[in-house]
Amino acid sequence: MYGELIVGINMLFNYIILSFANKVGPIQASRGRLLLASFAGALPVVVFPSSTFVIFLSFFGMTVCAFGAASQKWRRSASVALIGGLFAGGALTAIPLRFGTVNETLWVLAYASAAYVSLAYMRKKWLDIRTASQLADMRAPSTLRIWGAEMEVEVFVDSGNACMEPLSGSPVHFVSFQAVESHIPEPLRQPLLDWNPAQTGTLAEFPDPYRKNMRLIRLMTVQGQSWALGFKFDQWMLDDGEVLQPGYIVLTQNDRRYPEGAAAILHRSAMESINRERRTRHAV
Repeated sequence: MYGELIVGINMLFNYIILSFANKVGPIQASRGRLLLASFAGALPVVVFPSSTFVIFLSFFGMTVCAFGAASQKWRRSASVALIGGLFAGGALTAIPLRFGTVNETLWVLAYASAAYVSLAYMRKKWLDIRTASQLADMRAPSTLRIWGAEMEVEVFVDSGNACMEPLSGSPVHFVSFQAVESHIPEPLRQPLLDWNPAQTGTLAEFPDPYRKNMRLIRLMTVQGQSWALGFKFDQWMLDDGEVLQPGYIVLTQNDRRYPEGAAAILHRSAMESINRERRTRHAV
């Protein structure tokens, strides 16, 4: 009975660690497979508790049973499991949960709960970092040329931005007004500030030299329909020389939804340019 209890305790902690690796790593296994792997990792350690070789062998067998033997993905999942085990072990060492004559069952449950909570916290932080990293991959410095001026703009590709200029079908990008304000020609500034997006309006109030490169663009949002001014840019080049296809920019005053550090949200068609740039950079 005592042996079965020790195996069960080891299985519990193995399952907590494997569940962490299952959610963070590249392979998602079923719950039944994780239970089987937990048992495969617990049994040898209980039978041969003082053998370092058996400990390593049981970890290897446990992770292969849970995540398969595909070398690259197994290494990644096994590494995550190892990190999770070390983190949970360190957390349990630092937390003095055993006091006096506490019932052993409560002691085990308390430690298991502490391990689960510590790994849940680590998983959240890990996924937050991964999300931030993925977002960073969609960001890039760029140079925007418009109105006879060049300006440095940090851009972000939004896969949900499918806005198109209706006549030409050109992509529409959204740029922070503050990012380009100092480059806006003086004849454009006041008509632009007086523009009312709630009304269809016309372009008659804008100077002739700029009007030919402007378009009225209808925007549909959760707040309803509005009209925006689209300005055709001369060129938009990413930091590694990749040039975006011709299109229009819409200036926005409210930049709260822009990712931190970005001054422009690109149309989703720019994603291929960003990805091509990343592939080129990684291949060098």
